[in-house]
Amino acid sequence: MSHIKPFRTALAALVCLSAFFGAGRGGALAQDSPQHDARYHEALAVKAYQAKDYAAFLENMKRAAALRPDHPRIVYNLSAAYALNGRKEEAIDWLGRLARMGLAYAAEKDDDFASIKDSGEFASVLALLRKNGSPVGDASQAFAVHEKGLVPESVAYDAPTKSFYVSSVYRRKILRVNSKGVAEEFATEREGLWSVMGMKVDAARRELWVCTAAQPQMANYVASERGRSGVFKFDLRTGKLAGRYVLPDDSKQHWLGDLALNSRGDVYATDSLSPALYVLRRGADRFETVLEGEPFVSPQGLDFTPDERRLFVADYAKGVFVVDLETKRCAPLAPAPDSTMLGIDGLYFHRGRLIAVQNGVNPNRVVRFFLSKDLGRVERFETVAANLPAFDEPTLGVIVKDDFYFVANSQWGTIDGQGRLAPPEKLKELVVLKLRL
Repeated sequence: MSHIKPFRTALAALVCLSAFFGAGRGGALAQDSPQHDARYHEALAVKAYQAKDYAAFLENMKRAAALRPDHPRIVYNLSAAYALNGRKEEAIDWLGRLARMGLAYAAEKDDDFASIKDSGEFASVLALLRKNGSPVGDASQAFAVHEKGLVPESVAYDAPTKSFYVSSVYRRKILRVNSKGVAEEFATEREGLWSVMGMKVDAARRELWVCTAAQPQMANYVASERGRSGVFKFDLRTGKLAGRYVLPDDSKQHWLGDLALNSRGDVYATDSLSPALYVLRRGADRFETVLEGEPFVSPQGLDFTPDERRLFVADYAKGVFVVDLETKRCAPLAPAPDSTMLGIDGLYFHRGRLIAVQNGVNPNRVVRFFLSKDLGRVERFETVAANLPAFDEPTLGVIVKDDFYFVANSQWGTIDGQGRLAPPEKLKELVVLKLRL
């Protein structure tokens, strides 16, 4: 787990080239066993790579890829394993899959591809990988907040007042930005807020619902509060705190990072530290557990199907799941060929498609996933924004009609493991981008 965000930044690092080797490769030959997952085979691959047993390295990476064919790190390392074993065609094919996923890697700097570096096929794949590092999308700036050090996480929209609300992780507050782009404090640490994460406006009831979590990367952190998390409700008519719903102070570490509201006013929230999906029924004063533990590792963004009977939940480490809210059955959303659904933070349903902020892959991007009619699988995907100048770990957003507004530069990396913020000259003002869907 990252020292900054639960699983998110850690996975983002793993899919960067340098961390592929920092995480290691290799391992002794794996034994066939149905209970072994991809991580088991990767661990064995680590040892084999370190021992220069490239045959065992390849065999274990093949088994890991059979279990997780959409995992960028596994795909990359399998390609390298084939190259180390002199199997040029397979190495090119698997590296090409990364390119078709829309990802960018400097494979030309990796000595493990020495056996194929002079081939025309390798050069062609490298060209595609480099192209994936070029800017994509015509997102425009919706507004900026002239304050540094916020470490913003999410943005919500209130249609009656044409106001946006922006959450701050480090400063423990919520800003309201009016229709003229003027920002003012709406709620602060005085209301009991910890780091402010995902937010949603309940337009029918004129309420703002807010996820908040106590963690070291926030101002005025108190160690005894670590792992406390909950959802706060604000009355948008009065601006006052109208409800505070905190998970029990048990032995677990909690981090409610995002939420979704249905038409009945029920609040569903994901816990990315002690993986779970909770619901706070309208009028209730405590959470119910919908799902806990497997298959989740680090659940993040979530949104409903149009009939509100199912819920899409993005798990940062495992992809997107579809949860049947009546039966509580959870099934993986089948990805499109040559695509990955890992590293998704924000997730939004729009006109039969899922809009995802995918900040756990390289490059960080906004992706549109085209769904089948039964909403059970992804038929294809499209990168709609990537490598934009304003990007510095984009995070959560909100769809307003056919426009997507999202935090372009959360700047999570400006807080260190001890909660110290980078000096002012290394900080940037918040930018919210607008993207036509």
